[in-house]
Amino acid sequence: MVNNSKAFNLAKYAIMFATIFVAMMIDRGISAALPISMAICVLLVTFSFCFVQDSWADGIAAFVCFGVASFIKAFIFPDAIEWYFKPLVYVIPRVLAGVMCFGAYRLMLLVVGRVKKRRVAQVAAMTVAIAVGLVCNTVFFLLPFSYLSKGGEGFVAAIKGLVFINILPEYLVSLLVAPWVVLGVRRGLKLGIDGDNWRIVKDE
Repeated sequence: MVNNSKAFNLAKYAIMFATIFVAMMIDRGISAALPISMAICVLLVTFSFCFVQDSWADGIAAFVCFGVASFIKAFIFPDAIEWYFKPLVYVIPRVLAGVMCFGAYRLMLLVVGRVKKRRVAQVAAMTVAIAVGLVCNTVFFLLPFSYLSKGGEGFVAAIKGLVFINILPEYLVSLLVAPWVVLGVRRGLKLGIDGDNWRIVKDE
């Protein structure tokens, strides 16, 4: 039976935020030793939380936590964005990306609904949804960031510069690893292959 108490949900989202924030700081620490800024850990953790349970609330909450963690990090490690524009750059794009990502997941579940192997169907649905989430996060974040920090001239240049340096490894890790992390966590929490409210569903 699902525990939907306020205390349970508060604790769940607090753990979600703390884990995502720690992952972001790990990325920051790794990036300090590199000439580029990476987001491999935080994206992997965010997508994993997004799909653990088949829930719109949890799916979007993961990206809200991602956005808020980015917002806080922007004050710890200041950038060129004025403080009153920071929510527009760090929070709203991530929330929109979360809506698009989880919406793509639900849509893909309809598309692969007749696939007999539920594990295969879930991996396919999550992989496509993660791809949508990654692209939306990149575009929605870089558009306001490049405009506010470089007067709108840096978007195309930023995309070109990030494709092979940042985007390729971040995308590959999320696409190849996150679906299997989710399936493993679902199994450990007895959520079933579908992550459907603690209902155990065996693979056919």
